[in-house]
Amino acid sequence: MNTVLDPLLLPDQVALSATDRQAASDKLDSAVRQGRLTPPQALDRHDLLDASHTRGELHQVLDGLDDAIPPRGLTTALRVTTAVWLITCVVQFVVWLSLAFFGHFDWPWWLYSDLGLGAVVGILWWTHESYHRKSAVLLNR
Repeated sequence: MNTVLDPLLLPDQVALSATDRQAASDKLDSAVRQGRLTPPQALDRHDLLDASHTRGELHQVLDGLDDAIPPRGLTTALRVTTAVWLITCVVQFVVWLSLAFFGHFDWPWWLYSDLGLGAVVGILWWTHESYHRKSAVLLNR
């Protein structure tokens, strides 16, 4: 895959960034302050966080903490919708080019569905990403 499609098709395989690690660390610290984790449990999870390399591994680190990781259903919806969107884009573009090749050049009618599905993919991606970007300020409310 390439770096553009990886976060959409394989969101659990995306490498952890410094921002992701900091957000996860803040979530663990917030859970200790709220009494949902004991300090030794948080320390164990911080060690797991240090050893984690992908966002999928964060599921083990943040397991049991409410709203800390995207639900599996959201991740699956993102992957399926992205795959359908990409297939639709390619098929419609090929049909449009084929029609143009045989003299039936028409306005790009395929843009309506491609942009509409692209908006759905964008909303799902933004929602999925929001779980990884929640700050400690939002967690303490």
